[in-house]
Amino acid sequence: MSRLREWWLAHIARPNPAQSFLPAIDGLRFVAIALVVLYHVQGYVSSRAGLPVHGGEGLHRWLVHGSFGVPLFFAISGFIIASQWFGARPPSLKRYLIRRITRLEPPFIVSMLLVFALKVVVLGVAFSEFLPHLLVSLVYLHGPIFGTHSEVNGVAWSLEVEWQFYLLAPLILTAALRMRRERAAFVLVVLVVLGGVVHGFAESLPSRVALSVLHYFGFFLAGVWVAQRHTTPVLSNPLFDVAALACAFGIGAALHFGGWASMALPLLTAAFLASSLRSKWWSALLSWWPIHGIGAMCYTIYLYHFFIVSGVGRVWPQGSLGPGSLDLVVFAVLIFPVVIVVCAVPYVLIERPFMVWRPGVTRLRDAMSWSGR
Repeated sequence: MSRLREWWLAHIARPNPAQSFLPAIDGLRFVAIALVVLYHVQGYVSSRAGLPVHGGEGLHRWLVHGSFGVPLFFAISGFIIASQWFGARPPSLKRYLIRRITRLEPPFIVSMLLVFALKVVVLGVAFSEFLPHLLVSLVYLHGPIFGTHSEVNGVAWSLEVEWQFYLLAPLILTAALRMRRERAAFVLVVLVVLGGVVHGFAESLPSRVALSVLHYFGFFLAGVWVAQRHTTPVLSNPLFDVAALACAFGIGAALHFGGWASMALPLLTAAFLASSLRSKWWSALLSWWPIHGIGAMCYTIYLYHFFIVSGVGRVWPQGSLGPGSLDLVVFAVLIFPVVIVVCAVPYVLIERPFMVWRPGVTRLRDAMSWSGR
């Protein structure tokens, strides 16, 4: 087991030279990506069983709330970005943007081109009709232009929202740094609450607004607020385990009841994130090497998992995916290892080197060689 752990940390987990990071953050990324995968597994099984994708009973009814994994990702992004700006050496705007581009663009572009080619060659999608969707998706404008999820890869809508926040973050964080700490914290909490109100009216929002940062800014700022309060190290405390569990139940209740209750989601997400980072046993679980290792892979898993679920579903025994919860559990339990193993290939070959590479500081060839060791 020790050799497996050493291999996992050397080849799969987030590379130490990439950045100083909290393993628990990658553990939370694991929670987020697991929720997203379960959401799409539920949707796929429901579709095969003739159920409404957002309906059904039993486990189907609960797993549909796995879509909350995306807002959780937004909160984590807000925390990570803000932690850099609230740190001892805030990044320059140039270094910040170059890091975002060199870290995120190569895996994204490769995945979009690969999916585009497969849909054209294998599924017979018309190249000329499909090309405009690829081009606007590559520059994160499919939602603003078409008002729908990307035709190439549906999950890319959230990456468009992420980039809208990345471009706004320097303005928001610079303004926060110019305020007194307690005043900035108060303003951020007010904006998180306001973001919850906007999120509560999601169903009445125009499609282009619903697919924008305007819909989700409360979750990003929830992460920013936690980062602003987390600058002073806090010792782990079992009381925060209770708080994190209570927040998790609160999030589940808000998702279940929807409507007005959903307005509390950004604030509950902030409390859950803050409690998780200060907890004792929950944080230890999130920092367990298999958990934070899979969490490090979340970007690649997010880009490819739906196609893996669909591909496995195509060879799944006919008639074995019914409306019952047991069929859903069996399919989910078997699909997770497949998703992890398949995604490990593009993660190691494409994404992981860009976690290490620093333009102007290190060579990309060295980063690829280092990542492959």
